[in-house]
Amino acid sequence: MKLIIRFSALIFTVFFLSNNCHGQKSADDISSKIDSLIQTTNPRGFNGVILITQKGKKIYSKAHGYADFEKKIPLSLNDKFRIQSNSKQITAVLILKRLKKET
Repeated sequence: MKLIIRFSALIFTVFFLSNNCHGQKSADDISSKIDSLIQTTNPRGFNGVILITQKGKKIYSKAHGYADFEKKIPLSLNDKFRIQSNSKQITAVLILKRLKKET
């Protein structure tokens, strides 16, 4: 459950970071900012996979951490996660952003 919460928090952070940087920063600037977020260990380190696209083009993808902590098996970009009900919050934010643009 903690992994799911951390994953959701990172998704929201990256989502808002990429929206604020839209059209202003290069892909390298965005990548370095995301990398610095991933490297943060306070309150705990990130373990997951990130894929960000913009206008259908992949601008960032990285796997960080372990698929199996005990065996030290690293994550890959193709690993799958159970996000359960966390997608509801992401969907709600996207709908609210869309409604805000339309008003």
